[in-house]
Amino acid sequence: MRYSGLLSLAVVAAGVVVSGSVAKAEDPYWDRRDQRHDRQDLRRDYARVDDLRADMARDQWRLNEDLRCGRLRAAEREARDMARDQRTLNAKRRDIRRDRSDMYWDRRDR
Repeated sequence: MRYSGLLSLAVVAAGVVVSGSVAKAEDPYWDRRDQRHDRQDLRRDYARVDDLRADMARDQWRLNEDLRCGRLRAAEREARDMARDQRTLNAKRRDIRRDRSDMYWDRRDR
């Protein structure tokens, strides 16, 4: 019997904590914060795509120069580098598509 008061106090405290976390999840501040992080992530992804495209353009120029001068090993290296950059670029494009879709559905859920 003497622990029933402590038990009821613990239950009430747990209820307050749980209700506070539920209220925070529905708070528009947290929604805006999530959207801000999504936009920042999207900007970083677009910047990375631009960097990859510039790198691929330099690699293409070097590949053409290596082929013109007959440096086949250097041309193979450049071709491998370009293939790796292309795979990374494709992955970033998929990530951008997912981020844009996530932002769209976040706006619709409001």
